[in-house]
Amino acid sequence: MGTYLEIDPQPILLQSLETGETPDLDNLSLAREYAREKAQGNPGENEIVRWSHGPGGFYYEFKQFPAAFYARLGPTQGQHLTPDQAQELVWEALVRAEREWAELTLFYTANLMQSPQDFYIAYTLGDTRIERGEARYALPLFMRLKDARQLWVLFRSGSAFLHFQLEQGQPLLQTLFA
Repeated sequence: MGTYLEIDPQPILLQSLETGETPDLDNLSLAREYAREKAQGNPGENEIVRWSHGPGGFYYEFKQFPAAFYARLGPTQGQHLTPDQAQELVWEALVRAEREWAELTLFYTANLMQSPQDFYIAYTLGDTRIERGEARYALPLFMRLKDARQLWVLFRSGSAFLHFQLEQGQPLLQTLFA
């Protein structure tokens, strides 16, 4: 596990999909603002998500639902990919999600979760594997793959692709929700 702090409420949000209960994420607002401030440097956005990365950290949030965010404190560097490289990454992510039960989120359209063709999410709660939406090999606007070792994030803006591959950080939420 890395020495960089990460703030990742996605497991809480995924659990809320199953329970139907809206999670109380108010106690994350100060941490989210701090992380957003630290990650200033190289901003970007597309139809559904905005991001920033720099020497102080990495941050993204969904425009329609800012509580769905991820933050990592510490230096990060993204890699620009060609469409072919991005396609290979998506294929590899789909295979890893199936074989390793890694957590995978793909958003293909700005409609987010209005129809099954807009998204694909695969995750595990307890011993149960849950899949929602429709897995496609189309290039997504946003992709996130997380396993016990690392996090991959892919952003698409027009025909440009930006990929981050980050080693697992020290989770801050265990402290905040203890």
